[in-house]
Amino acid sequence: MVSLPRLAGVLLGLAALWGAPAVAQGVTGAFEAPAKPLWAGEVFELTLAWTVDWNTFGNLEGDLEWASEPLVAEPWGAPALRSPPAPGASRAVIEFKTRAMALQPGLTPLSPARQVMRLQTGVVDMEEYQRAITETRTIESEPRLFNIRPLPAAPPGFTGAVGRFSVTSTVEAEEIRVGESLTWTVTLSGTGNWPGIRGLPARQVSRDFEVIGEPELAEDEGSGLFERTLRESVVLVPQRAGRYVLSDFEMVIFDPRTGRYERVRAPALTLDVLPGPHGDLLASEPTSPADPGEDEARLPPMLKGEGAALPPPAGALWTAALLAVPIALGGLWGLLALWRAYRTDPYRIARAAHRRLTATLAGLGQAPDGAQRRRAIRAWQADSALRWRLGLAAPAPEAFADPRWSRLWAEADHFLYARAGALPADWTDRARQALSELGPPPPFKPATALRRPNLFPMAAGLAGVILMFLCGPTLAQDMSAPALRQSVAESPRDWRARHNLAVALAAQDRWEEAAGHAAIAWVQQPQDPQLQRLWLMTSAKAGYSLEPGASVPRPRDWRGQAMAIASPALWRWILIGLAWLGAAGLAAALYARYRPTPYLAAAGLTLASLALAGSAVCVLALSAYGVLASDRAVLVWGAGPLRSLPVDTPVESAEIQLAGGSVGRVDKAYLGWRRVRLADGRAGWTRQENLLWVWTAPN
Repeated sequence: MVSLPRLAGVLLGLAALWGAPAVAQGVTGAFEAPAKPLWAGEVFELTLAWTVDWNTFGNLEGDLEWASEPLVAEPWGAPALRSPPAPGASRAVIEFKTRAMALQPGLTPLSPARQVMRLQTGVVDMEEYQRAITETRTIESEPRLFNIRPLPAAPPGFTGAVGRFSVTSTVEAEEIRVGESLTWTVTLSGTGNWPGIRGLPARQVSRDFEVIGEPELAEDEGSGLFERTLRESVVLVPQRAGRYVLSDFEMVIFDPRTGRYERVRAPALTLDVLPGPHGDLLASEPTSPADPGEDEARLPPMLKGEGAALPPPAGALWTAALLAVPIALGGLWGLLALWRAYRTDPYRIARAAHRRLTATLAGLGQAPDGAQRRRAIRAWQADSALRWRLGLAAPAPEAFADPRWSRLWAEADHFLYARAGALPADWTDRARQALSELGPPPPFKPATALRRPNLFPMAAGLAGVILMFLCGPTLAQDMSAPALRQSVAESPRDWRARHNLAVALAAQDRWEEAAGHAAIAWVQQPQDPQLQRLWLMTSAKAGYSLEPGASVPRPRDWRGQAMAIASPALWRWILIGLAWLGAAGLAAALYARYRPTPYLAAAGLTLASLALAGSAVCVLALSAYGVLASDRAVLVWGAGPLRSLPVDTPVESAEIQLAGGSVGRVDKAYLGWRRVRLADGRAGWTRQENLLWVWTAPN
């Protein structure tokens, strides 16, 4: 039975609780984001932190309510306690996490979030114990305002990708036959603003392929809204046999971590197309002067320079000349073998050092103390190291096998480098005796000229000459490429030799290198129609399909034909001449202002106007050639990476992957490496052998 006093206390407590206001016991909510500027399209981690009184907090009820607009966000993750409250502390933080993105720049407000919580709102005193009173309350977080930065001015080719991405380019097989189908797939994957990406850049393919249907897109969703994989596949059917290069795939992205636009690239792919059962499917079309690149059926002939032919020799002279060839070659062979044996004799340097040591010791006894005596001792040390064949510039005394020589060396060091060093009185006599007992090195043996290392170089050369005479026309074509390569190395501006080398390389199906030399020949002499035709044909075979400015231009339209009136070097000289001509016209007009002369001002202004118009034409032509007008211009004839340092790092780690046919300018050299600066400002290191210099010899 409840006593009256106890019942009265319960009723008074309930009355007090009923009349008290309902408070949230200090619960607050706030949005948190990374402490850095946020870019439009950047995916960032968004946190909603609820700060509660741990002594009065009960639990969360229901789902978190939040309208994400104008952000694009993933669903909130499960709530987690940021860290257990410290002993005696009453505050704790419960956080929700997600990833979000703002597509538009500017001030972006976030709507408040709402969460139902069970909280302790009071206590009922029941005399022996206290009873907590709890209620469910809807707590609203504080609003948040983000300042989203706009992206910098975008370079050409940017399709809106912001984040971290990678691209790959694959084909089903690297070798197929004419008429068979091949699927070429480009894959873009990574984390970023997938809802804001407008698509993949277009790809270029040789006209020897037929494209079947439209590109097929397939998208795989990843673990979240901002992680996906996009594949674009296109079906190709080759129409002609040969080796082709499917162009590299490049995509411009914006990396919010660095705040810069970057290029991700998949390297070019090489494809061998074998003849089909019915041969080529694409018939050769007749060429027209407007498009000489259509004729790909046969290579153009090699060019011949001007010259007068000599009359044939008389019979006796002919016989004597033929007999003199083997005699002269045999004598030259023997002399060169003897010379090589002498130059490679291991004791040649030691014999010369022995002779100098004898002369040095003979004059040392007559040399007075001072600088002359020190020079003689230094000469003795240098020749002693050579006589003993130590291979050291400054050996230690212990390097000598004879203790007498070690002592002589130590005494010489003391004389040369000690503060008050003196040479013992009997040093010269002991040095002479040691040299006499050592004796001279073995003499040179002429019979060593008959050894295989000394005979082989000339034997190989003689065999090549004999085979050339015996086989004649059979080996002439095979030997033309090395000879032409040597001619190009000696005369880099000989465009005829460049053209002939390109023809020889194309005949060997080395299309990439052939296209490089054909391109340089055309740049040096763009008026020649055969050079133009070879450049267009080899570039198609090699798969050179870069954007304008990144490769050698192709004169397919009227702009290209107009640009090809002169080489970039000639355009530069013309521009210099027009600049001086315009200056002369302006000077004449200025002179006419001071001393009026009939028609002089009009003539000067007319001359300056014509020079200005001509200069505009020159500038347009030079802009089409790009970096090819530089005397340090180079062409990268094969696909490969540009490395950030002159070190052979893995190919896939290089940030810049170049396609064959890229052009740039060399601005630095280090050993066998050259740093190439591309037309768009990017730069990197590559090996010298990957480059073809346009105007000069490799340097």
